[in-house]
Amino acid sequence: MGMAVDVRELSSIEDMAAAAALIDRIWGEERVVMPALLRALATHGGEVLGAYRGTELVGAQVAFLGTRDGRLVLHSHITGVAPGQQGAGVGYALKRGQREWCLARGIDTVTWTFDPLVARNAHFNLQKLGAVADRFHRDFYGDMPDAINAGDRSDRLEVSWELRSPRVEAALRGELAEPDAEGVPAAVDERDGLPVSRPLPEEGPVLVAVPPDYHALRRREPDAAAAWRSAVADALEAATARGHAATGFVRGRGYVLEPAAPAP
Repeated sequence: MGMAVDVRELSSIEDMAAAAALIDRIWGEERVVMPALLRALATHGGEVLGAYRGTELVGAQVAFLGTRDGRLVLHSHITGVAPGQQGAGVGYALKRGQREWCLARGIDTVTWTFDPLVARNAHFNLQKLGAVADRFHRDFYGDMPDAINAGDRSDRLEVSWELRSPRVEAALRGELAEPDAEGVPAAVDERDGLPVSRPLPEEGPVLVAVPPDYHALRRREPDAAAAWRSAVADALEAATARGHAATGFVRGRGYVLEPAAPAP
């Protein structure tokens, strides 16, 4: 684990086969993505990166060019870290590598989606990377048969990672503090392990709580997990439709969403 992570672009079909096999292993499903598709993406403007410790492939990332509100962006579709390597800096190294890849090509924005119930990913995306989540998609991918998502609704938050922004630069220096949630009204709060829903406040920021470990809760108490899924989806859908964006995540609490700044 102490060996440095080396991130590099993948190009050969052998590299793509190794990346596809790793992604299958992470998601517990065969043919999540085909090696031929990865090679086509990498050859025609997309991004396929591999993270290595020595000669071992420990992470992979797949992204393609797209648009958001008429702007060119890179959409990051998959970032996967090998089992046993989570929390060891591999995902962070891949995202740093992605930023460098984009800036070298004049791309200023990366987007991706993630499950809003997974607290560790929320904290990583909003606090460690400095992304902002401003769109909510209910059941975005439909039914997903992989080992992580099977039997659950595929709700997703979409983030925008503005690579040159002061917020992102501060996050990458480790200087982006968690927001102060004291006194922020909660659209979703927690009581005895279950969600408590309240109306959105008329103005100002809002807190949306999530369980500390959704996947463990889903295995242990599926009815409670389903209640969280429903409550969080309703709150995020309503808040983002109103123009709020998740600009921070407080460990042990949840999202702080702030209203959009007024137009000048």
